[in-house]
Amino acid sequence: MKRLSIVLLVAVCCLTVSNAQMLKRNPAAAEASSPHAAKAPVMKALGENQLYLGPYTSDALNDYGIGLEDYSGISKMGVVLPVDMVRAYNGGVVKAIRFGLCAAVTGGAVFVYPVTSLEPLTLGDPLVEQTVTRTAVGWNEVVLDNPFTISTEGIVGLLLGYQYKQIIGTSDASYPISVVEEGTILDTYTQAGELTGNQWQDIGLSYYGNISVQAIVEKNYTDHFLYLSQPQASKYAKVSEGLDFSVGLSNFGKKTLWDYTIDMLVDGEFKGQIDSPEALTPVETILNSTCPLDGVTSGSHILTLRVTSVDGEPVNDGASVSTEFVAYVNSFPRQKQLVEHFTSQVGSNCPQGDAVLEALQQMRDDMEWVAIHCNYNGTDVFTTTSGTQVASYLGALSGCRASFNRFDGAGSGSVVPSIAYNQEYAQQAAEMLSYTYFDSNPTPALATVKIQPSFDENTRILVLKVKGQAAEGLSQIMGGNIGLSVYLTEDDLVARQLNGETWVQSYVHNHVLRYMPTAYNGDPLSFSGNSYEKTYQVELASEWQPEKMRVVAFVHQQGSTPNDKQVINCEATPLLDNTVAGDVNGDGKVDIADVNAIINMMLGKATQTLAGDVTGDGNVDIADVNAVINIMLGK
Repeated sequence: MKRLSIVLLVAVCCLTVSNAQMLKRNPAAAEASSPHAAKAPVMKALGENQLYLGPYTSDALNDYGIGLEDYSGISKMGVVLPVDMVRAYNGGVVKAIRFGLCAAVTGGAVFVYPVTSLEPLTLGDPLVEQTVTRTAVGWNEVVLDNPFTISTEGIVGLLLGYQYKQIIGTSDASYPISVVEEGTILDTYTQAGELTGNQWQDIGLSYYGNISVQAIVEKNYTDHFLYLSQPQASKYAKVSEGLDFSVGLSNFGKKTLWDYTIDMLVDGEFKGQIDSPEALTPVETILNSTCPLDGVTSGSHILTLRVTSVDGEPVNDGASVSTEFVAYVNSFPRQKQLVEHFTSQVGSNCPQGDAVLEALQQMRDDMEWVAIHCNYNGTDVFTTTSGTQVASYLGALSGCRASFNRFDGAGSGSVVPSIAYNQEYAQQAAEMLSYTYFDSNPTPALATVKIQPSFDENTRILVLKVKGQAAEGLSQIMGGNIGLSVYLTEDDLVARQLNGETWVQSYVHNHVLRYMPTAYNGDPLSFSGNSYEKTYQVELASEWQPEKMRVVAFVHQQGSTPNDKQVINCEATPLLDNTVAGDVNGDGKVDIADVNAIINMMLGKATQTLAGDVTGDGNVDIADVNAVINIMLGK
């Protein structure tokens, strides 16, 4: 699934970043029956105490290469080898670099740079820069004039790559870059003069696979040296289901390793053992496993993986890696997916954002959309003080952005990505957003939200009661204070809107934030047992249309950084709520069908919903059946 996310993200980025359009395959590949055929599947044997450094597991090259569209000049292609991959080679000497080509090139060179930061990509002084006078189709090995010793101190990786002169045209010579979907797919960066702004840019090469480049490292390797890469684990894990994780295993010794054990520990306590699942060589093997969590309490914990035996002999100082995760005991169904849309009448691209969210809403019947207007680029008549504060709180410093449950799905450090995609690509953008920010969000719904509005048409006083249940150890799980925020929104507001360079005078604005009865960053929640309840009173302004208004309430973290403000659960209802208490199936009546609906939820024959929790105690059980029967009997 993660691969799908990468594909979609690259596809959408190609819509808005013109540089991403520069990569093109050799046209001959479209007519070939096997465009990925390997030229040399077996890796070249190395000398004693030498190993390859790179993601490849064979000598495969692509039969048809990739080139840069409409560019003639020197180009550099480099893959970032993460420090976890490089660390096992620490102290080794890089003797040679080799790179694979689908066409011979001129202007060749090889290079290695230390990477000190990935966002943005920041490089230190080159460790290697060596000219290559002649190249050929296939693998080109360059023995270094000045070998260097690998040190991982102060770096996050190494940028390893080659340089060549790009040729415009449609001949094979215009498409020299070999990319193969093999091994762990790593980030590839390009520097191609003015085409990339004279900067290193990720222009989507990793979408196709890994570029063909490796280093040859010489080191005094022992017979067995079992290496573990940093484990990748779910951020949240339900105690009864255990913690899913993956870890890379490699043996940087002279012999293949068949017999080894790895202990799984949580906070130093033994939970289980992994016993020789794969034969290990220097080529990384990815192991997927689950660590039992029996007896683990709600909150943050440390998973440690430790090598404890090799070839049947105990190892006291074996390789060890750790990662943090959060355990929870119970959760609730996700009610609504909250989208906070930051927009402006004066934002020329904002109608593009509307189109994307309209497409997303058509895909998702669980999405709740709040349009927060701000004075971006000029005065907006729908701007509110609270909305401006929310924008600042979440980091939405410009318009045409949106927050999706305040979740950083792209891993960019921001919870308000741009949604200013061309309207012709709105559907594709919506699909990417739905997957990346909703379906891939690991945060469990650890609280419920119920809204009970009561509106007096004579006084225009709205009384809102918001209540719900919290999962066991909610504050410990989320690592901080928990807040409740409430929005009042209104639809069908007609006012002007800038669209490109044209003012649309009768644009229909929907989901518009009118008022927040809570603080912009939420009101702190306190719990009686696992329950909470808040009541608010609001006098609606005379111009507001209650029949076109909605109440949106959500429980969330109250952190100071973007990643600790996540929405825990959200619910919404029309301000003039016509919901019938006890109407579980939503047909407007309370009868035996609603009793059957609850029983089906209890038996697991239907998905549990908040409507089934008639008593509001956080459970769907016999008490809810009795509550519906009492409503039917008028009790």
